[in-house]
Amino acid sequence: MLKKLAVISLAAGALVLCAPVAASAAPSDSAPLIAHSYAEPPDVTVDHPVIDRCEVSSIVFGAGFFDPGEDVSVGISGSNAAGASYSGNVADDTGALALTFRPPADGDARYAVSLDGSRSYTAQITVSHGQDAAASCDHDPAVAAGLARTGGGVSPWMIGGGAMALLAGGVLVTAAARRPGHH
Repeated sequence: MLKKLAVISLAAGALVLCAPVAASAAPSDSAPLIAHSYAEPPDVTVDHPVIDRCEVSSIVFGAGFFDPGEDVSVGISGSNAAGASYSGNVADDTGALALTFRPPADGDARYAVSLDGSRSYTAQITVSHGQDAAASCDHDPAVAAGLARTGGGVSPWMIGGGAMALLAGGVLVTAAARRPGHH
């Protein structure tokens, strides 16, 4: 009985852990591509469209928005726009891009950050002077932004699978400890 329980627990755990892999599998290279599909265009998100002075905002473009490796030109307009800075204007191998914008130290305004490459996009970012704003903006936006955002995260399937594996292991240890003849 204990062996059957162990086999069933391991099989269930393997299925739970394999489900995210199968659900996110990409089509093979031999799969036919549809030239004009009705799929949504690649995602664009503006993390923190309203920021304090000296904080950063990121404009993140999904895979395929730009050409792979494309050097995208960036234009910034708004109050004292010449004092603003940015980093990350080269698309990766999939055409994704994460641009980090830092307003000027005295910038309390609305800024238009325009990106122009194989596609164009303009993001609106509002900057205000909040209570926690820094007095000086002597930071590199690439360092302040940290690692690039990949869109990944912890899957609930992985958490559930781990919980199930722990539970199954606890049951097996308890059953083995209570079995007559073991001390």
